[in-house]
Amino acid sequence: MSTLMTAARLRLAACAAFASAVALLSLPSLAAQQDAPQNPAEVVYTHTEKGMTVPKAVYQPAPEYADGPRRKKIQGAVLVSMIVNPDGRVRDPQVLSSLDKDLDKKAVECVSKWKFNPATKDGQPVAMRLVVQVNFHLY
Repeated sequence: MSTLMTAARLRLAACAAFASAVALLSLPSLAAQQDAPQNPAEVVYTHTEKGMTVPKAVYQPAPEYADGPRRKKIQGAVLVSMIVNPDGRVRDPQVLSSLDKDLDKKAVECVSKWKFNPATKDGQPVAMRLVVQVNFHLY
């Protein structure tokens, strides 16, 4: 699949996340769209495949606010794409929709600490790509 098509899918998913109150979305991964890799453990699934369940967060600490954006009173959301491994740990977090470079960094640090009950396919733990919305609001 071309990089442009993948980028377009990511942008479409980012728009869907803002329009929705749901914090977790899944995106098709390159591995799931291409021929299956030799090692089935390397496949990253999507929620749309038959027999899939989505990961469920079991540890989700709130993000820290960076000092610069706090002083500037920057608020909003950062969209982060990530893979939840079969062990429930996050890998490869990437910012899809930026708010501020310092808050983007804090969002990636935050989701890297999250833990999940992993996605399953036919009852077996598998990796799944998700998009999460990390909110930054001053009170």
